Amino acid sequence: MVRYGMDKYSIFKTEEYDEWLVEKSDKEKLQIASRLDKIEKHGHFGDIRDLENDLWELKWKNGRRIYYAYLVEQNILLLLGGNKNGQDKDITRARKILSRKI
Repeated sequence: MVRYGMDKYSIFKTEEYDEWLVEKSDKEKLQIASRLDKIEKHGHFGDIRDLENDLWELKWKNGRRIYYAYLVEQNILLLLGGNKNGQDKDITRARKILSRKI
């Protein structure tokens, strides 16, 4: 799902994602918002990884992760955020959230 160009996306967020985000600093929130803005407006995802079974990961060099699902008609559902250190647990949790949503 590497998409670049002028594709526009709509981003939706789960309650779990919002709970994760509220704990972030203002600086972190700004960095995340900037990345999501690039996805919505330009279709530029940056560093991503396909985790299979409809689960994807936005990656940052500092270890931050956001797990998401790509939905039909260029919609993105942000499932959960995390960090590289807790990645296995976060991926398992994101898969559970996704299974409840589809």
